[in-house]
Amino acid sequence: MKIAMITWEYPPIMVGGLSVHCRGLAEALVRAGHEVDIITAAYDLPEYENMNGVNIYRVNPIKHSNFLDWSLFSANLMIKKLGMLGAPNYDIIHCHDWMTYFVGTGVKHLLNKPYVQSIHSTEYGRCGGIHSEDSNAINEIEWLSTYESNAVITVSNSMKRELCSMFNVPHDKVNVIYNGIDPEEFDIPMGEHEKNEFRKSFGVQPHEKMVLFVGRLVYQKGVEYLIRAFPKILEQHPDSKLVIAGAGDMRGYLEELAWNMGYGDKVVFLGFIDGMTLKLLYKSTDVAVIPSIYEPFGIVALEAMAGGAPVVVSDVGGLSEIIQHEYNGVRVYIKNPDSIAWGVNRILSDEGFRNWIVNNAKHDVYTKYSWDAIAQNTINVYNESILKHK
Repeated sequence: MKIAMITWEYPPIMVGGLSVHCRGLAEALVRAGHEVDIITAAYDLPEYENMNGVNIYRVNPIKHSNFLDWSLFSANLMIKKLGMLGAPNYDIIHCHDWMTYFVGTGVKHLLNKPYVQSIHSTEYGRCGGIHSEDSNAINEIEWLSTYESNAVITVSNSMKRELCSMFNVPHDKVNVIYNGIDPEEFDIPMGEHEKNEFRKSFGVQPHEKMVLFVGRLVYQKGVEYLIRAFPKILEQHPDSKLVIAGAGDMRGYLEELAWNMGYGDKVVFLGFIDGMTLKLLYKSTDVAVIPSIYEPFGIVALEAMAGGAPVVVSDVGGLSEIIQHEYNGVRVYIKNPDSIAWGVNRILSDEGFRNWIVNNAKHDVYTKYSWDAIAQNTINVYNESILKHK
């Protein structure tokens, strides 16, 4: 099968989990014997390269301060690129998130090609509602993508319910295929001395407990509630540091919040980090916290689990499907600092419990979230879409 996969980000461009998802899926599809062309946008990177068997074609849309406008320019160039590559030769067009909808629907109507839309999150969920003209436009585009596509793929049952409810999508049109992970990439050897030296490089001493957050510093990730929980963590574990890895518009607010609460010196903001640093953080931390307000899946949880970090997650969205409470992690109440503190303290105070959930979590990521299995499930959706489109 010849597949065109359309995504606005692909490694080495990594803004969020979408980039990781597309790479894992594309490479698994190639391993299964299919031909995959990635059409994406980037600057200062080769127009074409082959990475692990995947053909990557990049376009360079004009830069624009409004992301909605930028996406339209990007989509136009992606359609042009598909035409240059021989769009009629593709068996299916697979688009990821709203930015690429224009490509999928254009090729569907112009060339009568089946089009599958992956929706990893919604504008309403990301922003906690529709609060601007741009958000309203994006929300409308998301609805159009569910209407125009031959099939929809989403990453959790929670996300499926959201789409069916918000956009009135037929239940049988939405396919749930979980995100995957290559656990071996995160399960790297690291001795105690190496851990201590690594932690000291950003101000966490060997005797201190390290509480880790990884993700974008945006509303939906709930970092504010972890910061508000930290005083209660310090009450039981005064030698603790909160390490926040990620960039985003809320950084200034979050830094000010920590200082205003009186423990700014206990919080380390690392900013954006590279892939190897991320893996070392998971290996070195005492607990990883994912306090999301909205989380369709939560690939960070899988990465932390693969890296051997015990996880505390909000009982929301896909996180509720990944984490079995007190078996492979701890679930806590959403937007609840007291509950978050309870979960972190539960792990930091009981080494036996910590080891129990870490071992169970590792077993789960190795057995339940294989990219090869996810690729086969995706191929099944492709085949069904092709049959229905004829």
